[in-house]
Amino acid sequence: MKKFFAVILFALMITTTARAAEFEMVEYSAQVKLQWLSAAGIPEAQKFLKLLERPVFFSAENLEDFDRIQMTNSLYQELNYAAAIEYVRENKYLNVMDLACSFSPRGMILAQDGRKVIVGELATVCLIGDYFMDERAGKKARKNISYEVIPVEDGYTMNKNADKFKGEICIIEQGLMIYLNEESCGQMFDNIRDVLKKHGGCMITSDFVQKKYFTETAAALYGEQNAPKLYEETKAVYTKVLDDALADDFLQDEKAAMEFLKAHGLKAEKVPLFSTTPKLFIADKLSAMQIQKVNELAAKNYLWVITAI
Repeated sequence: MKKFFAVILFALMITTTARAAEFEMVEYSAQVKLQWLSAAGIPEAQKFLKLLERPVFFSAENLEDFDRIQMTNSLYQELNYAAAIEYVRENKYLNVMDLACSFSPRGMILAQDGRKVIVGELATVCLIGDYFMDERAGKKARKNISYEVIPVEDGYTMNKNADKFKGEICIIEQGLMIYLNEESCGQMFDNIRDVLKKHGGCMITSDFVQKKYFTETAAALYGEQNAPKLYEETKAVYTKVLDDALADDFLQDEKAAMEFLKAHGLKAEKVPLFSTTPKLFIADKLSAMQIQKVNELAAKNYLWVITAI
């Protein structure tokens, strides 16, 4: 652990003030996602969080309505985590590019399968991710996964990393679009189009109409009457972490989202989050009625499979 913090300290010493600010914003957001996934019961997320050796950001001591917020976000994050893993496995993708994915516990799972995985993140998260792989990951995962600095607006870097793969690529992006303005989002999809045109494959995401999807997740646990409040409370949590407003009104209309993708040379098919009833770690914390509602949600078409036109 002393070695870990020595590496982090050295990284901060050689970076600019702006880089230090990036470290705080990106790593804090990544840590909150780890908190939710860990609370769901996902072992890989728990290992990551333990390695950081930090108190969780939010608890019953500093966040009103904490239990419901954590349960809703834990379910939402695990649904996205597990749906991506299932899709890659069922469609037999051997190459995965996981963009802006925080520390990507799912990347470690897919790499342990024997798939080649590139985790695209900002430098600070890559630094911690590389350390974790060296210290905690299995031999096969270490061999097959790499953390690379890939700003999603940087087409050259994204394509350069995609060229490391042999064969079609499944690009995973979950939870990024609410942090991007329209221009940056457009640049990201232009770059994804170029990768898919050259290599084939697809991108999967649940970020379009995300507000509706998250609200339905909250409703599955606590009823429709409480869901809008839980969405707003969660939005306030992330706004506090990032010290900025979230772009959660962008592309929340399905028709507008389809037109946006078409304008960037892409098309989308909506498919169920899961093809079969999922086995979720969080199920151990849910009532029979909640599990039934979650299974109904899991069968809805909230996963967008995007390909080049």
